[in-house]
Amino acid sequence: MFVKCPKGVSVVEKVFSADKKFSSLNIHKHLLSNLEKINFSTLTNVQEKSIPVVLTGKNVLIRSQTGSGKTLAYAVPIVDALQSITPRIQRTNGVQAIVVVPTRELALQTHELFGKINTFQWIVVGHLCGGENRKTEKIRLKKGVHILVATPGRLLDHILHTTAFAIDSVRCLVLDEADRLLDMGFKKDIVKIVEELDKAKVNSEYNPLAMLNKKTEQTHVEEDADLPALKNVNSKSRQTLLLSATLTKGIAELADFTMKQHIYVDALDESSTVNPEHMVIPNTVKQEFVMTYVKHRLFTLSALLVAKAKSNSKVFVFMATAQMVEYHHELFTKYLLKMPVNRGKLKSGDVVLLDNMDEGSDEEEVAVDLNIFALHGSMDQNVRKEVFTSFRAAKKGVLLCTDVAARGLDVPAADCIVQYTGPSSDEDYLHRVGRTGRAGKSGSSIIFLTHEEQEYITRLQDHKVFLSEHKPDDFLKHLCDLMEEEDQEKAATAVQRRYESALNKDQELFKKACFAYSSWSRFYNTYPTKLRSIFDFKKANLGHYVTSFALRETPTNVGKIVRGQVVKKEPQRLNRKLATHDDDQPKRPPPTGGFKRKINSVCLTTSEFGSGLAPSKKKKKKSA
Repeated sequence: MFVKCPKGVSVVEKVFSADKKFSSLNIHKHLLSNLEKINFSTLTNVQEKSIPVVLTGKNVLIRSQTGSGKTLAYAVPIVDALQSITPRIQRTNGVQAIVVVPTRELALQTHELFGKINTFQWIVVGHLCGGENRKTEKIRLKKGVHILVATPGRLLDHILHTTAFAIDSVRCLVLDEADRLLDMGFKKDIVKIVEELDKAKVNSEYNPLAMLNKKTEQTHVEEDADLPALKNVNSKSRQTLLLSATLTKGIAELADFTMKQHIYVDALDESSTVNPEHMVIPNTVKQEFVMTYVKHRLFTLSALLVAKAKSNSKVFVFMATAQMVEYHHELFTKYLLKMPVNRGKLKSGDVVLLDNMDEGSDEEEVAVDLNIFALHGSMDQNVRKEVFTSFRAAKKGVLLCTDVAARGLDVPAADCIVQYTGPSSDEDYLHRVGRTGRAGKSGSSIIFLTHEEQEYITRLQDHKVFLSEHKPDDFLKHLCDLMEEEDQEKAATAVQRRYESALNKDQELFKKACFAYSSWSRFYNTYPTKLRSIFDFKKANLGHYVTSFALRETPTNVGKIVRGQVVKKEPQRLNRKLATHDDDQPKRPPPTGGFKRKINSVCLTTSEFGSGLAPSKKKKKKSA
């Protein structure tokens, strides 16, 4: 192998503190009791460092790895603060806290967490996210919500166009996964949301009714002077919390804009001196890479999934595009999980027999006990919600997904993430890895790389992330049992040929494969400048990548098919190396004796200015 992996120490964060409990915090006893009931008793490192600071009502910038319990770091103080307000807040008091998250799935998950820890019936939690019924959301807002979890676009939409949505009473603004919010292009929305909140706050100061009740307000302020700022419903200040796994220049600028003054909380070990640009990975995650040839990618991934099915794992597999996710989901579901009953008797060249097998016939059986799910941003919201819920509930399974699942999604049982295509940024690598090893549990991360992409390992080392190599053979051996074939190479070839044969008979799947390849090529050709020298489209062998999608077409023909042009198909030639005869059958002996025919070939090179006549055999006389 071409890559050498020098030993180094990755930048890691200790997830749990030294057995410090939630009971050590100054929070309501009912909230504490409920946390213990749902198995939240020990504080994580970020919770121990940040919750006491957040409870003071000050602005806080929190930097911590994914899966470290950042959500509870702000959820617990918010619920505790709202229950402490006297008299009890009513629905008519309006929104008290807004939590902004980058994706719908994270919004639903955060809303669910608030619902679990909130035991105070008068505190109402709601959510807003794209894909939901807007009229239904307006009705919920009109009734009154105290804690609102929302995605930026839908939140701003309601702020600007829903009259019943009053934001002048907001006491706390949380920007969760702030680096992802910036990466997804939500900076303008965030800026506009903050400006609208400030504008609403200024306008509320000129409310005549509020001016008449000013004396009453001052009384409440004096009575609650020893409570955090958030706990006073009449407080005019707004607390802002910004949480991020990375601390980049963009995050620093966003913090300066949203918070006049703030306290910085870094969950890293105080003894470690770390560059803000360095990635912080949970110390419970084993990071590996698989170096494979492009043509071998598809059956290597198949072998990995078979291996994980045997170990009852729950796996995220990240792919570049929605079309890739859809195609591989259907391909694996139909032609990996199910296999011909007599596959052990078929040789890898028995393409005709495989082609003649009808889908779902008695000639096939379930060969791999595994549930495969698909999740991407182009799905309907209800479908996405159903898929994510099903995957979380499954005891084992594989989620093929785009980076829509790379941020914030909490699947505690997920013990492995696979990056089938490289990340678009260093931050994406970090957050993909963050789907495993959550809350101190062990996990593994595997990234697929080709030999042309091996410089990415060096780039990760520059960020203090060190990977070990995982040999493809460790996965490929599982294909022998699957295909009932002793030889590993023949088993892998049989899987590849099965996929190719499937596309030959299933035209809908064939089209999906073409569109999946086309979407991959567009993605790979538009890598950001920082990574383009590593994931270089010009260096990619497109013919081999077409094969990795189980296509037998040329890249040019695939492009024509995607554009709807007619492609003249040539009759497929039988691959002599994959002939249908039994390998144990004697081959025809080569010709012997006088039956050999000598073949002579004459190559003539004709000049542009030549006569085209054969060269003269007559020898020229030497001039004296």
